[in-house]
Amino acid sequence: MIAMTKAKATHLIGAYGMFWQRQEIDWDAGHGQTYQLLGYRGDRNPKLEVADFRRARGIYVLFNDFGATYVGRARGNEGFGSRLKKHNASQRKDWNRFCWFSFDSILPINGEPNWRTVARDEGARNVHAESAIDELEALMITSFGLHGTQNRMRLPTAREPWKQLTFDDCAPGKVGRRFDGARVRMGSLRRSLEWD
Repeated sequence: MIAMTKAKATHLIGAYGMFWQRQEIDWDAGHGQTYQLLGYRGDRNPKLEVADFRRARGIYVLFNDFGATYVGRARGNEGFGSRLKKHNASQRKDWNRFCWFSFDSILPINGEPNWRTVARDEGARNVHAESAIDELEALMITSFGLHGTQNRMRLPTAREPWKQLTFDDCAPGKVGRRFDGARVRMGSLRRSLEWD
């Protein structure tokens, strides 16, 4: 589900994920299933949030074991999922991890306490130059993996990164068991959630 919002966003980066694993995504989901880019923040209720970032738009970076191999953009109706799925099918791309930085907002879904949806803001952004510079600096610091006291994150809306929901996260006692899994459509994760 993608929400559309009429409110002008006051941020560049609304959410981001760092070094998600390519092999954790079931790219060729079977009949009645679909691949998903599921992420979460927080480990326990009520702070646990879960979202599917397939249709989120922004910038992504592909990495292999030696560093960045490709920088791309997801825009229009495609989103990260469509772009990454094309890269996955390409024999020319050498990658095993990816980072993504979404320009879209993330909003709660009514009646579903842990689930969030990507909210596309098609209007002009109300972002001041100073905060845009801060967010772009933070994006570069994060994507290059730089650390240090002078390089603190300044992504006020995105706060902390979204972690990739993995097969291990769906084991008994793990975070994948702490929210309603009805929205999980990716076959491999769904089977992990059903198994006890």
